[in-house]
Amino acid sequence: MNLDVLRLRKELLKYCGKYNVQVRDSHAVSSEISVEECSMIIDEIVTDLVEPIESNMRREISQLFKACENPEIPYFEVVMDIMQFMNEFVGDSHIVELIFVRVNNSVARKKLEIEDKVYYSDAEWTPEVSEIALQKLRDSGTERDYNFMIDQIVEILSYSTSEEKLKTVRMRLNNIIKKHSHRELKGLNI
Repeated sequence: MNLDVLRLRKELLKYCGKYNVQVRDSHAVSSEISVEECSMIIDEIVTDLVEPIESNMRREISQLFKACENPEIPYFEVVMDIMQFMNEFVGDSHIVELIFVRVNNSVARKKLEIEDKVYYSDAEWTPEVSEIALQKLRDSGTERDYNFMIDQIVEILSYSTSEEKLKTVRMRLNNIIKKHSHRELKGLNI
């Protein structure tokens, strides 16, 4: 079989350039080549093209898994740190306790509704159901739950605090959550 080697090199360079991969040894292709040799060269070129794409895909997909990790966080440790910060920020422990009762109930309700896939009307949200939800939050609260808690706290504080201070509050509360999050997929390197 006879090949136009110059045209082949040009086309291979153009094709491989689309994927930012260098063509390896296109000069080694002779103008007279067998079908078996063509097949081997095609397999080598495909391997050269697929390897970087495959590693990029693995890295991107592992990032997706890492981004979606929702680790459990020990309730009492994180809540004590949040309450301590809130006491320092608000200055009145009674107000902080009132805020926390409301926020805790709201977070526990949302957690129960999401996990059980059941919406509770206000009439159905009894003290017994509330206590079950709070216990579930204490036993298996996750980063998502505490991020919702931060959103609730910031929303409540927004009525009496400037935007600048709210940003600081959100940042400090996020740091508390990060401090207590133990991500297992952090070491996942593919």
